Amino acid sequence: MIDLNSSLFIQAALFIFLMIVLNKIFFQPFLRFLDERHNKISGDEQEAAKLQEGAERHRLKFEEGLNKGQLQALTEKERIRDEGLQEGKRLVDTTHQEVDKEIPTIKNQIAQESQQVLAELKRRQGAMAKEIAEKILGRGL
Repeated sequence: MIDLNSSLFIQAALFIFLMIVLNKIFFQPFLRFLDERHNKISGDEQEAAKLQEGAERHRLKFEEGLNKGQLQALTEKERIRDEGLQEGKRLVDTTHQEVDKEIPTIKNQIAQESQQVLAELKRRQGAMAKEIAEKILGRGL
């Protein structure tokens, strides 16, 4: 059988006293520490989410600027290419015009030179015929 005496009340009082003292000294500071840690982690997670969101906005802005720059570069490239083609066409047209202007002059010059050569050949025809005959016969005429 269990004997209940005053030591039970003393032990109960000591137990309650220790619970109160330990609660004040150890448990409450530990629970406060856990709450602070939880709050700090939550705050850090929120800040990380904000930073992630800001980084994503910057990335999108950068890509938009990059795409805009590429579009401008392509537009400029097309403009320069078109200008080059137009300048080349203009040069070719100018050259064709100059050649077309010179063709009649060159044809006239060739015709004149042809007439001069024919006249010279006709003038030397007799002498050349005599020379050829001498070579064929192997003696003078």
